[in-house]
Amino acid sequence: MIKKSRRSDLFFSQRSNFEILDHKPNINQYMKYPIFARHFVALSLFSSFSLSAEVEFIRDVKPILEHNCVSCHRADNAKGKIRLDEKAPAFAADELIVPGKPEDSSLYWTTTLPVDDDLFMPPIKHPEKDYPLTKSEKKILSDWIKDGANWPDGEKLETRKRLPKKVDFAEHVQPILEQNCVACHYEKKVKGKLRLDSFEHAFAAEHVIVPGEPLESDLWVLCTLPPDDEMFMPPEGNDPLSATDLFMLRRWIEEGADWPESAQLLPKKKNFTVLGMLPKDLYRELGFAPGKSKDDFAGYREEIKTSSVNFEMLPVKGGDFLMGSPSDDPKRGKNEYLSHPVQVSDFWMGKHEVTWDEYELWMLNLDKDNREYKKLEKTKADGLSDAVTKPTAPYVDMSFGMGKSGHPAICMTQLSAKMYCMWLSARTGKFYRLPTEAEWEYACKAGTKTAYSFGNESKELSNHSWHVGNSRFKYQKIGQKSPNPLGLYDMHGNVWEWVLDQFAPPPEVASKVLKVNPLVAPNTLYPRVVKGGSWDDGASSHRSAARMGSEEAWKQQDPQIPKSVWYHTDAIFVGFRVVRPREVPAIEDIEKFWPSEEDIKAIPQR
Repeated sequence: MIKKSRRSDLFFSQRSNFEILDHKPNINQYMKYPIFARHFVALSLFSSFSLSAEVEFIRDVKPILEHNCVSCHRADNAKGKIRLDEKAPAFAADELIVPGKPEDSSLYWTTTLPVDDDLFMPPIKHPEKDYPLTKSEKKILSDWIKDGANWPDGEKLETRKRLPKKVDFAEHVQPILEQNCVACHYEKKVKGKLRLDSFEHAFAAEHVIVPGEPLESDLWVLCTLPPDDEMFMPPEGNDPLSATDLFMLRRWIEEGADWPESAQLLPKKKNFTVLGMLPKDLYRELGFAPGKSKDDFAGYREEIKTSSVNFEMLPVKGGDFLMGSPSDDPKRGKNEYLSHPVQVSDFWMGKHEVTWDEYELWMLNLDKDNREYKKLEKTKADGLSDAVTKPTAPYVDMSFGMGKSGHPAICMTQLSAKMYCMWLSARTGKFYRLPTEAEWEYACKAGTKTAYSFGNESKELSNHSWHVGNSRFKYQKIGQKSPNPLGLYDMHGNVWEWVLDQFAPPPEVASKVLKVNPLVAPNTLYPRVVKGGSWDDGASSHRSAARMGSEEAWKQQDPQIPKSVWYHTDAIFVGFRVVRPREVPAIEDIEKFWPSEEDIKAIPQR
């Protein structure tokens, strides 16, 4: 059901979150040490990379493919019918790898094209994030293919996150050294007469870190040895460096091993920490207080001032309605509630589903990138929004080729949608959240008592909804169909929409007691409620009372172990829209609407 990408016949990953800059280390920093003075006379760090040893698949080639290619070319996601996760399918692809001829191998030659060429790989779709392979990586691929492209039998590749465009010592390298090396190599414990807690000591010996030459640097080489080698580092009893940490160290050394002389390293344990601001802390920082908003209860346009993104919010006057569908309706779904009286309070609701343009400001941290690019002076809102937890990088293009700009964001978990609302609140200073199931259905029905907001006849559905019969097997841009009586678009179809509630089977007997602002607070991860139907569903799923529960199978294609808390890789039919209640809740209730402190603290361990 996924639309094929126009680049599906090519092989490189089309996702990235960072870019690589031409990095020019401060050579004078090293000249005070004689070994480096001699070294730099013989070697320019700005010249093309040259290996001092034969290219090895596991040590040299495998990390390049895993970090740049495999996410889009594996058994369960073979774009262009190309796989790079195993030897047999990789060599079965036509002219992907031609042993002895790198110039005829698309794995290599597409990386050498001008970056604006349509065939260039990996493609530069987001210049602020995407980046080409480095010179050394291209040289490794070329030499490997030229030497016969040896790929050991049985060697399988995994999907790994790409490295940042610019390796920063403090952000990327220092944590690796502090968590894996410094405990045995600092002032209080100097094993092998080696210290790695300062620039001066780390570069005192000529063989430990050789800028520009990872294959001559013991710091890196010893970590790549077989684990049973007596020289292997870290030594027995410690976890080996991850594939990504190893690749990061290699890149850092290749780029010149820039180490700020003021940096002092301390041994640190690998532990989990709270990843972002907690909900009650943000509530206080934003100055929220329980009570009704003083803003006019009218429609408005919310501008995200650090970008060109904006969206509209429409007022939904609260009231009583019958939630669910009548028992005598022959077309009612088995998961629909029986009609029962419910009252909801005033709220604003997004005129449209949240789009990728809005969502990626948080998901890819483009909000911060925009500010840094524009060199904007930092504000309190910047600090608060930056403090809200962000998701890990996606392994694939989460739109799956169906379109980005103006299209609804999809594939997020309920936690992601709730965290986005928390970020949006920090960014704007207004209290945003997901709707409750009752609020969503009240807004969808918009005062009607029929199966759909436009009547009982599904033959009119195509005028109001993108469904399996007219969607061309993908979601569509928001706002193209007729809105409901409140002016809300795509309440029927396009994508299912997250609400706050736990999915519970409807009771067999309808309650006659009026429920005021009901919310079924989640107590298990699955199932949770989505509403409205999608481009992949028929008319029955588009009824105002229709509801569906989330499933663990929505993460089936996620390659991570454990599965990501942020993405439902298989829920390409699920998105959301935001609401803003007219009345701000008390701080004691904030965790009903934003991720709880327990949720946030558990993120690194899930």
